[in-house]
Amino acid sequence: MIRTCRWTAPMGGVLALVVVAGPAWAGGGSVSKPFKISGEGIAPMGLPLPGQGAGPHWIDGQATHLGRHHGEGTVVTDTAVVDLEDGVITGEFGGGSPFVFEGANGDLLVTYYGRPEFGAEEVGTFTLDILGVTAGGDLIVEAAWVAEFVVQPGASTGKFRGVTGSWIMYAYSDPFVLGSTDPAAYRWEGEGRLSFPKK
Repeated sequence: MIRTCRWTAPMGGVLALVVVAGPAWAGGGSVSKPFKISGEGIAPMGLPLPGQGAGPHWIDGQATHLGRHHGEGTVVTDTAVVDLEDGVITGEFGGGSPFVFEGANGDLLVTYYGRPEFGAEEVGTFTLDILGVTAGGDLIVEAAWVAEFVVQPGASTGKFRGVTGSWIMYAYSDPFVLGSTDPAAYRWEGEGRLSFPKK
């Protein structure tokens, strides 16, 4: 018999950016270009459990059109289901605020991830593999996340102003203690396409 428990948390109040439909800059056509990204980062206060609200995380990496970049945003864990028989926890997550990538020249590529309200086809999903238990009884886990990052054209700046598109990001953590506020390290990579307005 599978023993499961489910945590849920409301998503209201964390989404503040408005997607602009039918932008004026789209009238002149666009050029679609491939986009690839990778990086390593930290969730400095650990990763939030359902009901704990948004937790910050940042990344440094390399990407097409961005070059060397730094990114910052927040994450919200919406739901989690614990399967002790299989030793995994699965659930849904997404951005608690825009995730903003700043390129080497200062241009901003503003995105939301895992949020259908902001253009993602599906909510983000994760799997935590349970690796062990601390002396205090806390779970030691390793995470894998998948989410679609969707560009917010009206909020981006410089050469990304008016850019549309998205990419699927795959992220993986180092082992961490579930529920801890210790920093959690992760890495990610993604690939998709961006459409740049014709000048």
